[in-house]
Amino acid sequence: MGVGVGVLLHLVMGALIDLSPDEAHYALYASHIDWSYYDHPPLVGWLQWLFLQFGGANVWMRVVPILAWVLTAFGVMRLCDAMYPQIAKSFLFGLRVDLLLLLLSPIPHLLGFALTPDALLMPLTCWVMWLTWQLCQPDEALPKKKNANQKLASQQVNVNSNQIVTWLLLGLALGLSGLAKYTAVLLALGVVLALCHYKGWRWLLQLGPWLAFAVALLCVMPVLYWNAIHDWASFVYQANHAAGSKAWQARKLLLYVVVVIISFGLIAPWALKKYARSGKSYHANATVSVPNLSSQKTQHIAPGFLVASFGVPGVLLLFYLSGRGSTLPHWVAPFFIALVPMIAAGVVGLIAHHPRIVKSVLALQGLICAAMFALMLTGGFTSENEKQALTSPGVGVDEAAKNPFADLHGWSQAAELGVRWAKEKNVPTLAVTNWTLASRIAWYARPVPVKVVNSHGDQFDIWFGRFSPQEDVIWIDWSLMSFAPPVGDTQFARCDVLENLPVRVAGRQIAHFNLSHCQDWQGPSK
Repeated sequence: MGVGVGVLLHLVMGALIDLSPDEAHYALYASHIDWSYYDHPPLVGWLQWLFLQFGGANVWMRVVPILAWVLTAFGVMRLCDAMYPQIAKSFLFGLRVDLLLLLLSPIPHLLGFALTPDALLMPLTCWVMWLTWQLCQPDEALPKKKNANQKLASQQVNVNSNQIVTWLLLGLALGLSGLAKYTAVLLALGVVLALCHYKGWRWLLQLGPWLAFAVALLCVMPVLYWNAIHDWASFVYQANHAAGSKAWQARKLLLYVVVVIISFGLIAPWALKKYARSGKSYHANATVSVPNLSSQKTQHIAPGFLVASFGVPGVLLLFYLSGRGSTLPHWVAPFFIALVPMIAAGVVGLIAHHPRIVKSVLALQGLICAAMFALMLTGGFTSENEKQALTSPGVGVDEAAKNPFADLHGWSQAAELGVRWAKEKNVPTLAVTNWTLASRIAWYARPVPVKVVNSHGDQFDIWFGRFSPQEDVIWIDWSLMSFAPPVGDTQFARCDVLENLPVRVAGRQIAHFNLSHCQDWQGPSK
């Protein structure tokens, strides 16, 4: 029932609001299908291509993330059933604790209808963890007696065959993860850490790991090929982006940590602390029994290290990089999903001693989710006053507070109006000043090209090229990220405002667009 409610919520949100900047960017991958792309591997575009064939309406472009969220929910429950069976018997508000944690986490909900590479990594992380968990189980050796039972020998052959299949599936899961996002390398690190912990290092001498490596490498060959013919542009971009452009500051780290806690679950730090303090009891009561054929006894392995191997390295890396201001909250999502089994086990322990407090914290988390969705649908909590509603490009009035929820509305109308003006002025191209404004205009105006004035050699240059000498465009400016008209010796000769387009939601004007006819490009064409 909880999964069905989540799907319904995601469908409603997906149908009522425009694509976000990242969503539109990855949707454009589908309309410019390629082996890979400047800023990310290609899996998001390849999957969206299928639903683009149905016309590309907002709700169709939300099908993939909804399916990814559903698979994540089932993946999390499957992991918890295997690693911490007591979670399946623990319910709050009529739902399993592990599923409840997912339903009350804002960022996974957003990724459940807004496709990004992280939305794909969430279920893939569950799959990689599940396969690794199977490979970490104790070996099932044959008895050493000369008259060993033939049935046991046959069972051992089946075990070895099944293990090869598991290795091949692990290679496929890691390969698909590599096609989703470059941080998938941390999933491979988790596999190595877990297997070395539970099996020692001799597993590397088996055939299975190398088959998995070959399958994963084969999967990511399109990314390597694209980069090879584009001067390794994507790898260079990611390295520079991760390094950040500013000095490391503890203040930024603390702010990021606070945002992550609010975005993924107020109870998570408390639950992890409880788990850490009660580790031995969890390991005693929350493990899976595995038969050992050589002794006919039962062995147990504790899942805590495996869970930490997949969750902790990514969280620590992103926390460190946040000090340079180069990380976003939703990047933590796959690593949060990896930690959910441990968090859920911690919550089960907390319920036994602090049931009222746990329920209160989770209820507060639910209110945060409800408030977030309400603000998204209604366009936030601020609106433009009479003077702000008429500002020209590049003009700020009273330095009004920014409304982040206004970013979700009005882009389809602005793109449609831009296309109409382009036809009227006989101009073949639309333009924006900054690349962050380009994705939604380009998506909703397709196939009309959208060029970026302040270009830094990104994906839009690959798709649409640079301006030609004396080229005219319809330039679109957004009031909450406004720029001065691009006029000058290295830009256009002149820009004339054509129309002011107000963005109204729930009876309030929350932003506006200015559309201008910019003529005679004077700047570089390459």
